[in-house]
Amino acid sequence: MPPPLSHRLLSGAVVGAVLLSALPQRSFVGWSGAVATAMWAPLWPITSLLAIVRDRVRAPDEPHPGLPGALRQSLEDRDRVQGELDAARLRVRQLEAELGEIAAYRPAHDAGWRPLAATVVARSAGRPPGLFAIDAGSDQGVQPGDPVVVGGNRLLGIVAAGGAGDRSLVVPLDDRRAGRIDAIAQPSAPAGAPIPAGVFVQLVPAGNGRLVGELESEATVRPGDPVLLSDAAWKPSAQGMRVGVVERVGKLDANPLRTRIDVRMETEPARVGRVIVKVAAGQGARP
Repeated sequence: MPPPLSHRLLSGAVVGAVLLSALPQRSFVGWSGAVATAMWAPLWPITSLLAIVRDRVRAPDEPHPGLPGALRQSLEDRDRVQGELDAARLRVRQLEAELGEIAAYRPAHDAGWRPLAATVVARSAGRPPGLFAIDAGSDQGVQPGDPVVVGGNRLLGIVAAGGAGDRSLVVPLDDRRAGRIDAIAQPSAPAGAPIPAGVFVQLVPAGNGRLVGELESEATVRPGDPVLLSDAAWKPSAQGMRVGVVERVGKLDANPLRTRIDVRMETEPARVGRVIVKVAAGQGARP
C-alpha cells in the first residue's frame, strides 16, 4: 500500500531542503525571495485588517497631553532638535575615531607609503568567510600586494589581484590563499633585561584567525609573545607589522626535535569593518 499523499509531500519537502542546503547560497538567494513573497501574498489582506483593528483599539499616545497647542509644538520642536544634536554628536565621534585611526599610521617623510582608509563592503559567502572587498581600488592608488592593517600596527591581510577602480579584494593572513609567511617570534624578557634575539618561523594559514608553524625545540618562545612579519616577498611597508601573538607552543609528535607554534591574529578578519591600506606614496588618486 503506497504511503499517504501527505507523507509523500513531507518526504519530498525534506529531500528538497537537504538538496538546497548542499548548494552554494548564491545559487538560490535570487529566486527564494520571490517564492517567499508569493507565499505571503494571500496573508497580506488579513495582516492589513489586523493592523487597522490594532490601531483602533490601541491608539497611539499623543506627546505632552493636556498642554496648549503652541507649548506642545515647542516641546516637540525641542525633542526634534535634541535628536538632531545627538545624531550630529555621534557623527563627530565617528569622524574623530577615523581621524585618530589614520593619524596612527602617519609615516615618516621617507617611508615611501601613505595611509588610505577604506571600508569593508562585501565578504565571501564561505565558512570561514575568507576574502573580503573594500571600497578603495586603483583609482585611489591601491595596487596588488599592498598590506592591509588595523589598529596601527596589526597586519590583517594583503590586497589581491583582480580588483577594480573603486574596489579591491583583500586576502586575510589566515586564508590559505595568503600562502606561507616568514616571520619573527620575539621572546619576552623581564623588565630591565636585554631583549633576546627573535626566532625565525615560517607560518602557514590555518583559518579562523590562526596560523601554525615550526620552531627549533630549544627556542625560548612562550604564549603571549608577539610575532612580527619579516618576509621579503611582502612590500617594505609591511615589514615589522604584528602578525599576531603566540597562543600555544608544544612538541611535534612526528619530530620531537622541533616545536609546533600556534599564532592567533589580534583582529578577526571576519569582524573588522574599517581598515587602512598602506599605499605607495607615488600612487595617488586619479583625477
